[in-house]
Amino acid sequence: MQRILNATRAFSLARLLRLVMVGLVLGLLAIAATPAALATPDDAIAQATRHFLMSQAASLGDDVDVELKSDTSRLPECRSPQPFLPREGVPQGRVMVGIRCNNDERVRYVQATVSASVRFLVAATALKRGERLSADMLDWERADVSRRPRNALDDPSQAIDKVVTQRLAQGMALRSDRLRQPYLVHRGEPVTLIAGGEGFSVTREGEALNNGGKGDSVRARMPDGDVLQGQVDARGRLAVRY
Repeated sequence: MQRILNATRAFSLARLLRLVMVGLVLGLLAIAATPAALATPDDAIAQATRHFLMSQAASLGDDVDVELKSDTSRLPECRSPQPFLPREGVPQGRVMVGIRCNNDERVRYVQATVSASVRFLVAATALKRGERLSADMLDWERADVSRRPRNALDDPSQAIDKVVTQRLAQGMALRSDRLRQPYLVHRGEPVTLIAGGEGFSVTREGEALNNGGKGDSVRARMPDGDVLQGQVDARGRLAVRY
């Protein structure tokens, strides 16, 4: 009799386990099917808004992040949402996005926050005024685009071989307005001027009236007292155009 009871209990337990397993499988299948089968109109608005802002803000920096601040589930149904920016410009910080829909003329509005991180060059060590930069003097820092220093450089070629115009502490941003080209022409020293035009070229000697690096405009006084202005070339001469 005991054997019969034990066998009955074992059969009931096995059957219960099979029912539980079947239920779990059916539940998992239902969950897997939910995103496609139960997609709601507000999902389309949210997805379209994120995709739109990501593409519009791609130029801000390396890592763009979009966070929706509006509850899109409360918005009216929207078929084929078409996001747009009420104000022109690259979206940054707190923004408002308009949504046009194919099913009616009402415009929906979604609030979002757009942030991005950027890299820029900083001084790897303390730098003195007049120092000429080399690659080992440069380092990188990353920050949100809203905290990027004005005129900060993000390309080493913009800094290497430039001269620092003011003292920089370690970690300070390398900015275009804190650097200059090395001087090839020095005030008070002789300078060669090459005057060229259509069909002629004349070379004269003068005295530089100001300092200048490659591409800078420098004035020079001629032996007869005339003052000419030219652009410094790679060889430290002044090119004068007529």
